[in-house]
Amino acid sequence: MKNDTLEKILNIGIAFSKEKNRERLLDQILTAAMDITRCDGGTLYINNGDALEFRIMITRSQGIHQGGGEDEITLPPVPLSKKNVCACGVIYRRLINIPDVYESSLYDFSGPKRYDAMTGYHTQSMMVVPMEDDKEHVIGVLQLINALDDDGNVIPFPSEDEKILRAMGSQAAICLVNMNYAHQIRDMLDSYVRVMSTAIDARTPYNANHTKNMVAYAMRFIDWLHKYHDVWHFDDRKIQEFIMSVWLHDIGKLITPMEVMDKQDRLAGNYGLIMDRFEKIRLLTRIQHLEGKISAKEAQTRIEEISRAAELVETVNKAGFLTDELAEQVEQLATRTYIEEDGSTQLWITPAEREQLLIRKGTLTASERAIMQDHVEKTRIMLEQMALGDDYKDVLPWASQHHEMLDGSGYPKGLKGDEICMEVRLLSILDIFEAMTAHDRPYKKAVPVDRAFGILRKMAEQGQLDSDLIDLFEQSKAWIEE
Repeated sequence: MKNDTLEKILNIGIAFSKEKNRERLLDQILTAAMDITRCDGGTLYINNGDALEFRIMITRSQGIHQGGGEDEITLPPVPLSKKNVCACGVIYRRLINIPDVYESSLYDFSGPKRYDAMTGYHTQSMMVVPMEDDKEHVIGVLQLINALDDDGNVIPFPSEDEKILRAMGSQAAICLVNMNYAHQIRDMLDSYVRVMSTAIDARTPYNANHTKNMVAYAMRFIDWLHKYHDVWHFDDRKIQEFIMSVWLHDIGKLITPMEVMDKQDRLAGNYGLIMDRFEKIRLLTRIQHLEGKISAKEAQTRIEEISRAAELVETVNKAGFLTDELAEQVEQLATRTYIEEDGSTQLWITPAEREQLLIRKGTLTASERAIMQDHVEKTRIMLEQMALGDDYKDVLPWASQHHEMLDGSGYPKGLKGDEICMEVRLLSILDIFEAMTAHDRPYKKAVPVDRAFGILRKMAEQGQLDSDLIDLFEQSKAWIEE
């Protein structure tokens, strides 16, 4: 074997092992086989069990290159019949070397002859190489056409090339099988992650589409970046890694208590307790009047106060934002007392209920918010237990940092500026934007898109978010389904 041929074979093996894209690998396999044998044409078929599917077709003298990301091949599959020479390579698992197809009667060459008649091409020598893996499964076939000598004349395929091609075919098959295994493992991981994400969102009915929407926005934004901007580029691996981090960013919510996770208003279950207590105060007032302890006017005044208190509690419980005026009224209500049947003095609302009613924005108290925010730390702990591998090594930090802010006001670590990478900055914007514009949250109305961007820009002005990324995201219109 010549040194240059040996070096070429070694380089081919290295190239096969490095390629991660299946279509590019198929193209490399056929091109390498054609280079080794110095032939003019070649076809690569993949075995689907019942037939051989055309995947790559090349005829160099005619400038034809179909499949493998080039022009699509529209030819029907080749049946696994002993009449077809390429099929025999699969059926008998052997290399077939034919010096001249026009002089051979062993196989049906009507297809190549018909092609020659239509195009003026002349198919002469042919070699069929099965791609057999280490388990003796033939996963595909290389069909090489018209070997050439140094002067460009068509010659039979040299017998000394057979062993080289057989070995290369097996190496290519093993690379394809390994790639298939990798894709299967990745698909299994992806499906597991989607199931986990669905389980998280399903815990809160009003949050069922949060992660799914974020993934859709992320994919459209990345596609838009690739088409219209070169300021930031995601390669295939980074795309998979980033999308995985989006799917998993809220995995910690699996162990967030439902009474916090699903809290739709300030009081939650305490609302009914307060209303029952007000009704009790109303009945005690009437009893006191009937017993002559208070006058009819005093009783009527108290009953009206109870009604106003109930209206206040109902208003505050559902309010999106608590005004100073409402807060003052809650403080006054928190000082009101009544006399129980046993003579003890009790408050109209308890200290815990007062704390809930005085929540300025949202539905969570400080302690409940701390529990909710802890989902990020729980996300980190859970992801540390997952064997994500090198291809997904950044999923853990990205997913567990999506509540960090550029000014250090975020959590859980209070990261600042350059400590927060671009992927995390984008994830934060997607998370906030989707939460604001979602139409499935009963505790708040959806924020219009233009107002949502106004809020995002204000956060950027305050140093919390990346203003350039917000501009790009707005230009992309990635929230709009095409």
